[in-house]
Amino acid sequence: MVDAHSREPLVDLDRPAPARPAPEPGLRLRSGLRRLRAARLQASALVLATVVGGVVGGVGVHRWEARQRQAAEASTVAVGAQLVEPSNMGGSSEGGTATMVVNMTLVNLGPLPIEVQDFAAARDGLAFRNPSQHATVRPGFRTVAVTINFACASGTIDSGPVPLRLRVGTADGATRTVETDLEISPSAHWPRFMEQLCAPVGG
Repeated sequence: MVDAHSREPLVDLDRPAPARPAPEPGLRLRSGLRRLRAARLQASALVLATVVGGVVGGVGVHRWEARQRQAAEASTVAVGAQLVEPSNMGGSSEGGTATMVVNMTLVNLGPLPIEVQDFAAARDGLAFRNPSQHATVRPGFRTVAVTINFACASGTIDSGPVPLRLRVGTADGATRTVETDLEISPSAHWPRFMEQLCAPVGG
């Protein structure tokens, strides 16, 4: 009896596997270039995202710092004060108190204008008051009038600084109390003039 079906081909295990065709050099080069471009695009996207994030974060930090700096400047008050020696002495004495009006120089150390609403100073029978209205003091100098009262019973006026307290309006709309020293020049003549106002007539 003859088998009509052909036998299936048998695999020869001793025969080596057919060699795969080597890829063309151009194909390998193009594939490598594609991978390199993809890697570069990913790296560029990462760098761009980092730069954009840094710029946005830097702008945000800069704005926050600017707001903080503006708020600090608006609330900053640095004031100095010194009495100006009057060219013409004039005053009066009544009820044991000598009175005269002189000028006082206020120094605003900035950085923004301030509004001096009131001020007062006192020490050892010596008192200073502001008889005028509010005074706006820009960074720099401003001279304002001040009334000096001296209790004659205190005897003499020394040249030591007098504690000065000012009520000041700042650029942020707030009102603050500022303390400084009112300097009296050792060579000033007005203290001796006030002492003379206290002396009894013919004394």
